[in-house]
Amino acid sequence: MVQENFQEKQQLRIFGPFFATMLLTTIVWVYLFIRRIHFLQSKNIRPEQLMRPGELARISPPAISNPSDNLKNLFEMPVLFYALSIYLFITQQVDTPYVVAAWIFFIFRVLHSSIHLYGCWLLFDYRTDSKGGRWSNRFRRLCIWKQFANYFPLKLIKSEDLDPNRNYIFGYHPHGAFSLSAFGNFATDATHFSILFPNIRPHLMLLRLQFLFPCTRDLFLNLGACCVSRRSCEYLLSGKCGQGNALVIVLGGVPEMHATRNDTMIFYIKRRKGFVKLALKHGASLVPVISFGENELYERRTCFNLIPNGIPCGRSIVGHIPFRHPVITVVGKPIHVNKIVDPTATDIDQLHNEYIQPIEQLFEVNKCQYGLEHINLEII
Repeated sequence: MVQENFQEKQQLRIFGPFFATMLLTTIVWVYLFIRRIHFLQSKNIRPEQLMRPGELARISPPAISNPSDNLKNLFEMPVLFYALSIYLFITQQVDTPYVVAAWIFFIFRVLHSSIHLYGCWLLFDYRTDSKGGRWSNRFRRLCIWKQFANYFPLKLIKSEDLDPNRNYIFGYHPHGAFSLSAFGNFATDATHFSILFPNIRPHLMLLRLQFLFPCTRDLFLNLGACCVSRRSCEYLLSGKCGQGNALVIVLGGVPEMHATRNDTMIFYIKRRKGFVKLALKHGASLVPVISFGENELYERRTCFNLIPNGIPCGRSIVGHIPFRHPVITVVGKPIHVNKIVDPTATDIDQLHNEYIQPIEQLFEVNKCQYGLEHINLEII
């Protein structure tokens, strides 16, 4: 009698993963159906067009037009699983190893379906980084970012209030090893940017490569980061997403990163004139920004003379954790720019020189206040 009750309970256990897998499959089907409807509506496709053979394959993008490419494997295996489960239940051959295997199968289906659904999401979201990104004040104010800022610690100083009815280009210096203070000050609200500059929305501009990695792209997008391409910058400065946008561009880029030294701040900006042209075309104000202490977060170490400039090393065995060193980021006074739709080379050079002078003044005025009297400035 006890054996029979145990067998009955064992048979019923198969319905746990059975119905869980069925629910998962239904959710995936509904999600894909809704996505397809939204796609058809965005293309202004009439329902009667779908009645013609092959019409959907012709009007749909290649990535989702062939169901056998991305749906066949997703739903064939659950059908076989249902059939096998029902067969074992009817024949009373359900045992513990099979129930465990069924739950393992369900877990793998969850992972597979999640990857598939995320891939479908990327198809419809791949241009967001060039269209203003996403903005989540709640995400920018998470306590983890405050812990990040307090580790060094980071501090943000303003020189002058900014008018929220204008757009701005923040020229951030220096790049350092990984521009950690740029992330902490402008991609999060850990240093109270929203209080210092009310109604100003900072967008940390990153390389397109940063938005090609799954999950990390969504992290950056929700923090307000955008691609640093010309198309993305012009979208933010054109007024399509309102005024009060501040594009935070690390102007020195990779050359400045490789030139990082602890005794000298090297600003690689003499050949960087694209941001000046953008400012002229859209009438955006230029704002110099210097982070004092950014270069001290890592030190360059040679690796058997194989790497000429060495590699950045911090704490821990592998050296990936930065040193604890105060970093003070000073936001200078804005340089207001008159809009010139088609600026000449002379206009660009003139404004470029006007930008370099405040950078030098900002450095000389503030370096002694933050214990960096021994640091020199070199602009190349």
